Amino acid sequence: MSGRSLRVGLAAIVATAGLAGCAGSTERAEVQRVAVDFVTAVEDRNGQDACDLLTSEAEESVSGATDVPCPTAVLSIEESGAEVHHVQIWGDAAQVKLGSDTVFLRRLQVGWQVRAAGCHSQPGAAYNCDVEG
Repeated sequence: MSGRSLRVGLAAIVATAGLAGCAGSTERAEVQRVAVDFVTAVEDRNGQDACDLLTSEAEESVSGATDVPCPTAVLSIEESGAEVHHVQIWGDAAQVKLGSDTVFLRRLQVGWQVRAAGCHSQPGAAYNCDVEG
C-alpha cells in the first residue's frame, strides 16, 4: 500500500470514528432532554406534557386500576430538581439520574420515551419506581 493510500484510508477511519462519536453525543443529549422535560413537566404541574413523554405501558401504569386519567395521576410523582447527574445508554435502554429521581427510558420508533420514573435505588434490590412500564 502506498503512503498516499494509507493516509487516505486512515483519514476515512478517523472521519468515520468522529461521526460515530457525534451520533453518540446526539443520542445522549436526546435521552437527557426527554428525562429533563418529563421531570420539569411534573414539577410544573403539566400532566399532559408529562404523559406525552411516557411509553404506553408506563402511561397505563400511572393510572393503575383507578379511573384517574394519566395527566392527573402523573402529578403524584414527587420530583425535585432537573439537574442531571449521570446518563447511561445501553442500546435501546437508558438511565438518567437527575434531581432526586432516576428515570429509565426506552428508544421506540417515535424516539426516546420514559418507561419508569420516580425511581429510587433500594440497597441490595432493584429500583422502586412510582411509574413502571
